[in-house]
Amino acid sequence: MILFTNGIFHTLNPRQPQTNALLVGDDGRIRALGGAALAAAGGAQRVNLDGRTLIPGFNDAHVHIWKLGLLLTRQVVANRAAAPDIPAIAAKFRAKAAALPPGTWITGRGYNEAELPEGRHLNRADLDAASAEHPIALTRTCGHMIVANSLALRLAGITRDTPNPPGGVVVRDADGEPTGLLQETAMGLMTRVIPEPSDAEMTDAIAAANQHQLRLGITSATDPLLTPAHVRVYRQMEREGRLAVRVNGLPIRRPDGGTETLPLPERFISEHLRIDTVKFFGDGGLSGATAAISTPYKVTGEKGVLRFDTDDLRELMWEAHAAGFRIGTHAIGDVTLDQVIGIYEDIQARLPRPELRHRIEHLGLPDADHLRRCRALNVIAVPQTVFLPALGASFRRYLPDEFVPRCYPVRAMLDAGLTVALSSDAPVVPDDNPLLGMKAALDRLDQNGQAIAPDQAITAAEALWAYTMGGAVASGDALVVGSLTEGKWADLAVLSGDPLTTPPERLLEIHVEQTYVGGALVYEA
Repeated sequence: MILFTNGIFHTLNPRQPQTNALLVGDDGRIRALGGAALAAAGGAQRVNLDGRTLIPGFNDAHVHIWKLGLLLTRQVVANRAAAPDIPAIAAKFRAKAAALPPGTWITGRGYNEAELPEGRHLNRADLDAASAEHPIALTRTCGHMIVANSLALRLAGITRDTPNPPGGVVVRDADGEPTGLLQETAMGLMTRVIPEPSDAEMTDAIAAANQHQLRLGITSATDPLLTPAHVRVYRQMEREGRLAVRVNGLPIRRPDGGTETLPLPERFISEHLRIDTVKFFGDGGLSGATAAISTPYKVTGEKGVLRFDTDDLRELMWEAHAAGFRIGTHAIGDVTLDQVIGIYEDIQARLPRPELRHRIEHLGLPDADHLRRCRALNVIAVPQTVFLPALGASFRRYLPDEFVPRCYPVRAMLDAGLTVALSSDAPVVPDDNPLLGMKAALDRLDQNGQAIAPDQAITAAEALWAYTMGGAVASGDALVVGSLTEGKWADLAVLSGDPLTTPPERLLEIHVEQTYVGGALVYEA
């Protein structure tokens, strides 16, 4: 047993919000709190918090764990900190190519044209300058666009005659030739020819991402884009006891680049892995001006990409709903929210299943009516306030002015009565620290220190709840994690300071000193 005393305890349990002690049993669960914990401690190991703060482990409710892991283990990092301009990005790939045999695929991620001094997307010529002998594919930070070099385009069979797939765009120059940039489902034309990592490589990537998360105090997370291969690896890691973080996986139904529909997954729930929700992509990304909106974006003059025909999406969602699966749908633009919320209303009316609380991932540009309809359906909102410091400049560049006040309006979501689960969507953002996400929820500052929709700020207590209990509710695990409550898993984070009393501008001075999963110390600074 372990007894924690002499600290600040934020339980996130409204029946007992504060306490002075917490006892963890030998089974890895919270045995008692307060006086009961002190009375039952007996010969327990004692942890003197010495004024530090104990909270439930953070829950990142939407983070691409395997993608984050690949960046940590084998891909080229091309964000602004690593490569501030196009020549620097090309140099990163050139260095990688020098160490690999010709013909070896090289992939990377992280560029954002809004942050590059050139102010444009890369093209195939930029990447040809890195190597003409290695196929190269670079994903934009948002994950909704890929730019490839000429060799990769040839291997994918992408030419001037290649049609745009439904829900995607092969970007072309003035002569009709592909520039190398592929948007939304057109990415699948490329990704289907890139060799998949082996199961061993994917295992290493997930393990690396988990260790990274533990350093941030993250003990639970939702990985919202799994193929059958990813599910296979996760199931194997679960069998072998190698999942360091509790994972809620969302298998995808319709991969990019075609009309293939993957079957519903096998439902699976264990102490460390949950598979009972499926994922759909409704539109594109906001920072790259591909989310489907009703008014043209600035700069591009386009209205984004709606990735599904409504009848097609309704049929797929109905199949999942009728089979008892929860649904998580990426939906950002107002046009997409109309489509997705309308389908959720249709399928719940056709077969009422109030126990299936479907999710909307991002919920980027809702109006009051969208939020009212979501509340009537008991939809769970999974937005990312951390987008503001990471991508806010892109939002300002592209968003029509009338949409800025409703950009990720978390205050309005809470006021409408929605359950909100905050998250990072890493590696879309370069920093998935939950304390950064909390700070952004409080001050809503972009990377230039300018507030975006400041009236949508929430309180520190609301942000902490959304990063702990909110994620637990969203994954279906509210009975076992998310708060310091007797009987729940002792998934804990020890913080150097109190996030509820620290001013927003000093939140990032707080660091995680210890992380526990099931009562076991798994990280210590």
